[in-house]
Amino acid sequence: MTLDYNIFLELAVIPLDIILCAFLVFRYTNRTKVNVAFKRFAFAVMATDIVDVATAVVTSARDRVPNALHYCFNIADSMLAALSGFLFIYYVYAYVKMDASHYRARNIVNFCILGIDYLLLLTNPLTHLVFEYDEQGNYIHNVLFTPVAYGFPIVLFVIGSVYMLRHWKDYKKRQIVSLITAMFIFGILSCLQMTFFDNFLITFFLASLGVLVIYLSLETPEYERLLETMSALHESQAREAANAAKARLSHEVMLALSKAVDAKDHYTNGHSERVAGYTRELARRMGKSEKEQEDIYCMGLLHDVGKIGVSKDILNKKGKLTPEEFDAIKSHTTTGYDILKTITEIPGLSTGARWHHERYGGGGYPDGLCGEQIPEEARIICIADCYDAMTSRRSYSTPKSQAEVRAEILRCRGSQFDPLIADVMIRMIDEDKNFDLREHL
Repeated sequence: MTLDYNIFLELAVIPLDIILCAFLVFRYTNRTKVNVAFKRFAFAVMATDIVDVATAVVTSARDRVPNALHYCFNIADSMLAALSGFLFIYYVYAYVKMDASHYRARNIVNFCILGIDYLLLLTNPLTHLVFEYDEQGNYIHNVLFTPVAYGFPIVLFVIGSVYMLRHWKDYKKRQIVSLITAMFIFGILSCLQMTFFDNFLITFFLASLGVLVIYLSLETPEYERLLETMSALHESQAREAANAAKARLSHEVMLALSKAVDAKDHYTNGHSERVAGYTRELARRMGKSEKEQEDIYCMGLLHDVGKIGVSKDILNKKGKLTPEEFDAIKSHTTTGYDILKTITEIPGLSTGARWHHERYGGGGYPDGLCGEQIPEEARIICIADCYDAMTSRRSYSTPKSQAEVRAEILRCRGSQFDPLIADVMIRMIDEDKNFDLREHL
């Protein structure tokens, strides 16, 4: 049988699709909103690639296959192509927290576009507006073929791309660069296929490569490996995994862990590093040795590591938290403690993670300690953490002025903060004439 279409590029990439999707099933198990959306998008592209090749083979076998089967394959192929574009939109949306009304409005538009496309395809055997087959089984393009076969999928991909570009601050720079490059290449080749190379299957060859590029450059497998490492540390019975992880826990890895945690919250970029820097300076001014300063720097760097187990939706919620959501937030102290307590290279590394939300006057969490019951390192991290929260942009507040921060520390001296450490912090603020100790937006 002679094929009417050149299928070899798409055929060659199908094993790559299958391997990637199998990897996502068995190893990509962190069920965040982004991860789930990416999996759905990847599986839709794989399914479309397979069905696209099968459709080309079936269409070429016009004298051996009844027209009803031709219709089924071509309709399924076009429906999956549109679904891939539709799921790409929701992969893009997964990075951003929209308000409910905005999300509903976009849902209506997106589902209407997909619904119109599906309606035209499913009624095509009766209307023949998109395509049809003559008595010899020849495939005939009709008036709506190009809009339906190419237009709807491209429109859906463009909607997702435009949304990402309009909200570029919510994405990484390399995501935007990769997207613009991919859309430029995809657009040129799609136009060439529509106008000059209609019998050359390349669209979902490119889509499959795009999914692989997204995974390798944007979905950061390193972040998944960090999650696996932290899970291994959390399981005390997994001694070999814990020992291997501890051996790799250099300063660079701790910095990477802190960045992985901060990356879950769009409003805390660099928070852990700033807190670690403030704690080290406080320790220096309090007369601590260089070794003690370095240890407390590491404690500050990983004080929020327990947030790796808190839902990204909760961390980025702009409105008031429910009691259940606040309990989930509070759990990051004990989760961080459990993760870090097995690491013996830095004694007390877990101290800051567990007790940095205790209050000097009592009433903090998780253990309700007060005064000298709270380890000194945790008391230092507490004031550094609160200082950075007040001087940074958050989902629930704007940065305070230097004078407001100073007044708040004085107000909470003795109730929330250790009075002696608060005095050291006040001196740091007074010496910071240019207000350099803050997040620079």
